[in-house]
Amino acid sequence: MTKIRFYLPKILLTFLLIFLTIGTELCLLVQHTALTQKAFETVAEQQHLDEKAYAALESYFQSRTNSTGIPAEVYLNAITQEDMKQGILSSISEAMEHLHFHIGDGYLIAMDFTKLEASVTDFFHQYADANNIQKDEIFNQKVQANLEEAEAKILYTADTFRFGTIYEHGWFDKLRKFLDIFKKIMTVLCICTAVILILLILCCKGNFSELLYWLGLTETISGLLISVPCLYLLKTDYFSAFVVKDAQIYAAVTGYLNYLTARTGTAFIIISMTGIIFLILFTAMQKLKNKNQTTAE
Repeated sequence: MTKIRFYLPKILLTFLLIFLTIGTELCLLVQHTALTQKAFETVAEQQHLDEKAYAALESYFQSRTNSTGIPAEVYLNAITQEDMKQGILSSISEAMEHLHFHIGDGYLIAMDFTKLEASVTDFFHQYADANNIQKDEIFNQKVQANLEEAEAKILYTADTFRFGTIYEHGWFDKLRKFLDIFKKIMTVLCICTAVILILLILCCKGNFSELLYWLGLTETISGLLISVPCLYLLKTDYFSAFVVKDAQIYAAVTGYLNYLTARTGTAFIIISMTGIIFLILFTAMQKLKNKNQTTAE
């Protein structure tokens, strides 16, 4: 009974510390990994979103050739895969500015359409000359309408993470408030963790090896509780079951989820390994202590 009373406070404090550790680390991951420009740019590079987006454009303009009579090359020769890459990066940068700094009005992806405008205009003028079509105001309106439609499609395709939709629904403001709440939660968690840690130190009464034991248990258990499910999701390729029509959007969504899962799993594996090291040190210190006692006797 005496041993139970002796260990019960430490067990309770360790239990609380496990969940505080998980909560604190998850908050850090949300603030410094999940919603950062680097995260989305890394996913874009890993998933080759520029290549997939350009392939989607090729398919779109080629499928429209029969209905519009405009060769796909009129558009594709003026827009390269590198242009799509810059458009994707611009969409990410614009989104992060709206999310973190609330900069600018409207969601604008920066892409240079100078070559596209020249290519489309030249095609229409050549077609008009070959077919004796008058280049009046109606003609110019058709050219402009075609350009606007093509540019809108290209910008839509470049917005692989659908930040434009998020902006239109006003979700950036909600996400910004969400981040502010997370910062407050993070502060509370840090304070609570410090208090619980101090109480645990007091319970151990200056016994460093015993403190290592309880901290080792805390880190190992909290690390395994999150890293094991993350490893399962990655091993089973869980997110590949998602159904998204456009290849570039599918790659962006599943790539982002896999990226977050991998980063979360890695972070908690490190926490778990730290706990194991603490436990190994505790075992080594106990053996050394027992050896010294045996020698003294």
